[in-house]
Amino acid sequence: MAALQAAYARVRRGFDELAKFGTIGLIALVVNMLVTNLCWQAIPHKPVIGSVVGTVVATIVAYVGNRFWTYKDRDSIGRSRELVLFFAVNGIGMLIETVPLAFSQYILHFDGALANNVAKYMFGMPLGMVFRLWTYRTWIFPKADPALAGEQFQFPAAEPLPTSQLPMAPSSSPRHKRSGSGDLLRAER
Repeated sequence: MAALQAAYARVRRGFDELAKFGTIGLIALVVNMLVTNLCWQAIPHKPVIGSVVGTVVATIVAYVGNRFWTYKDRDSIGRSRELVLFFAVNGIGMLIETVPLAFSQYILHFDGALANNVAKYMFGMPLGMVFRLWTYRTWIFPKADPALAGEQFQFPAAEPLPTSQLPMAPSSSPRHKRSGSGDLLRAER
């Protein structure tokens, strides 16, 4: 029964995480579509550049949402390292989602707004999303294993704690006095 409850709890946590990831992804998708289509209107002969600008803006939205909502309970690997890794992974995701657009635009010569949106959002975006989900969970927002974290900060039983090596002195001794932090200090002679 306990194994069934543990499995249910794990599936529920996974579903909650996927729902949050999907919500942030939906918000980032809307931002991506708005910015990209605005760029396509402003510079119609540069669809790949418009796609890149839209993806960069959506990546910023996705980072903020995922860091502070979806994966807020996961350990950070260090903010600067996390940011570099996040944007590197999203750069690869951007390449994945831009390849179908570039193929449609430059190989098939489909150059309309509908063709651009289909290539980017029906083919490229799902592939990029799968890649991002896997890498976010694996490398950027790794789940800390409480058992491993506990072992990391425990001292082996064979070795005494460093503070246990201090000599014990009676508290009323005139030669020794205790500081406010509990350390033994020698009194001046």
